[in-house]
Order: sequence, then C-alpha cells, then structure tokens
Amino acid sequence: MYSVLSDKLKVMVITVNPKIFEDFDNPRLAVIVVEGADNQTSNSDLVHQTNQLLGEIRQIYADKPLSQEPKIAAWREAHRKFGSKPKDYPSSIEALYKRILKGQDIGAINPLVDIYNFVSLKYMLPAGGEDLDHMVGDLELTYADKNEKPVVVLGKDYAQAPPEGEVIYKDQESTICRRWNWREVARTILTEKTKDCILVLEAIGPTTDKELADAQNELAHLVSIYTKAHTTCYTLDKHNPQISF
Repeated sequence: MYSVLSDKLKVMVITVNPKIFEDFDNPRLAVIVVEGADNQTSNSDLVHQTNQLLGEIRQIYADKPLSQEPKIAAWREAHRKFGSKPKDYPSSIEALYKRILKGQDIGAINPLVDIYNFVSLKYMLPAGGEDLDHMVGDLELTYADKNEKPVVVLGKDYAQAPPEGEVIYKDQESTICRRWNWREVARTILTEKTKDCILVLEAIGPTTDKELADAQNELAHLVSIYTKAHTTCYTLDKHNPQISF
C-alpha cells in the first residue's frame, strides 16, 4: 500500500488496547499516513486562515467558559478516569485553547504541525504526529504497566516513568506520548526534516463520526496541498482496533 516506505515501515501496526473501548466513552482515532512531505516551506495562506480562526475562537469564548464545552468536559472526565488531574495536566486541545484565550499565538512550528494545529482548533479535537523514521516497531494506545521506561516529555527537563494505569502511546522503545494526549517525547516529534509520518486525531464522547471524518478529510487535504505529500486515511474504533500499512 505504501511502496516507497522502508520495509520496516510497510509492516507497521497501530493498535488500540481493547480495554480502552470498554473504559471510555466511544474512543476513536483518525490516522493519516503521510508520505514524502515537504515540511520546510511555510504557506502564507495557512497562516492567514489560522489567524482568522484564532480571532473567531477569542470572540466565541469572550463570555463563555471553556469548561462548558462538551468536548473539553469529556476529555477532563477521561483524564480523571485513568488517574490524571486535568487541571494540572489538561488534554492537548484544552491546553491549546487556553493559550489562545490568554491572547497568545500558537506560532509557526513547521507546516505539518501548523496544519494539524489548525484542524485541531477548528474541530476541537486533540491532534498529534509522529515521525516514522524515528519510531521503533509498532505503535499502541494502551495502559502503562509497572515496567515503563522513564521518559522526558517536551517542556520538562527530567525523566519520569508513566505510572501504572496511565493511558499512553508507546512504540517498542518507550512511551512517546503521556497522559493520552498531554505531551510527547522529543524522539518522534515532527521537524522540518520529517518526510514520512503519521498524524492522529482523537475523538471521544460527544464528537460524532461525521465530525471526525470531516476533520480527517480536511487534514489530509491540507497536508496534500501544503506539503505535496501523499496521504492515506484509516480509522480505529471498537470494531476495528488495529490497522497495518
């Protein structure tokens, strides 16, 4: 299906631990496999669209508490269920919105990150990406066990192992994202050198299948336009908890 990727990556498997579907409110992952991206060339049109969106968000929430949003409330409840404190460790989408509502810009990082941030904000869905060249083996969304390696997440200067029961993404080397979608480790983040990667949008609870599909389609479309990459879309849910490519 992905002829130009390395042999190692052609057989990559992404799995969601079945217990995740039992413990949380209708989790779903929209995955986009990206091949051959030009992740160095920023686009002024995307910057303009993002700035417009930031203005709209600030206007909408000028008098409306973010806590009243069902999608934000759902992620807070999910974090509480696996023992995390959403006030101290908010989901990635809540953290992104809070930055904007404080008057901060999200800034240009690199095209792939800028694109998934835009779609994340537009649809109020957590989003992330992993560089396939720096991943080791397969990827799983699962629960941490008592033997997880200590890792340093972005923004911290010390290593810490996820406690047993925390929801994490991990490959065969270590955890690559803690507290479901709180923060990633540096090893697999998207940089200007990234050409092949996976992008992930996450949905639970009130997010409809159509909303998730619309967000996935727009993300894939924008990546194709702005990075000239080839994209392939997959969805993981309780009926289809594993994909391979």
